[in-house]
Amino acid sequence: MIKISVVIPNFKDPRIDRALSSVRNQIFSNIEIIVVHGGPLTIELKNIYEGYLIDKLIIESDKGIFDALNKGVLNATGDVIYLMGSDDYLSDKFVFQDSIKLFDSNPSADGVCMGCVFVNSNGSVIREWFPNKISSKRIKSGIFPPHFSLFLKKEVYQLVGQFKFESSNNVATDIIWLLDFAILKPNFHILNLNNHYLAMEYGGASTGSMKAIIRQFRVVHSYAISNKKHIIFWPIFSVIRSASKLFQFRLFKKINNLYVN
Repeated sequence: MIKISVVIPNFKDPRIDRALSSVRNQIFSNIEIIVVHGGPLTIELKNIYEGYLIDKLIIESDKGIFDALNKGVLNATGDVIYLMGSDDYLSDKFVFQDSIKLFDSNPSADGVCMGCVFVNSNGSVIREWFPNKISSKRIKSGIFPPHFSLFLKKEVYQLVGQFKFESSNNVATDIIWLLDFAILKPNFHILNLNNHYLAMEYGGASTGSMKAIIRQFRVVHSYAISNKKHIIFWPIFSVIRSASKLFQFRLFKKINNLYVN
């Protein structure tokens, strides 16, 4: 039976209780939970961790979320690796089961992609993304899936290698990783997982402020230039990637529907 390794990085965030609960509530049980905790362990988090069956708890300082993810991936023993934020949670208890069904029926698939909804601290959805077609061509055109929406086989991580967090200063590092994947394996096969999603609290390292968004834009643009032989629209690659997100916002969709209808 296929085994899923779930890697959750955390830095003093008690919302990991919700993330762990949504993983442990899955009816698919052949999973391995790896929590990479950066920094000192508080009593509150110690109690949370002790309340769940965590297979590997790595407690040590790190250089940010992507350093922590690298550590988790290196310690993963599953056939499939799923990365999850400490402030995220799964929509229902059938996510893992239905993901594995897709892998079982498509042995050559490299991964499975589910939808994502981006919520505020009150749980209200302000942005949503559901997979259409995930392909190397689309990624190299600037259309990316959220990395935390992906269940990827372990050999994919072995092919692409670690997150390059130091060269990118922990900005848009997951975008760079996915672009490397698209370049290294142009014929990869990602399946869509319908009717399931990951809820993500909005405002990460790349989207938490206008300054962070500009930094992310520059990093992605610079990386596109360095790989322009693989990217047709490299001069506007970062523009396309940023603009594509507009269609994910609920407000934009409502305005667009007024004109369409």
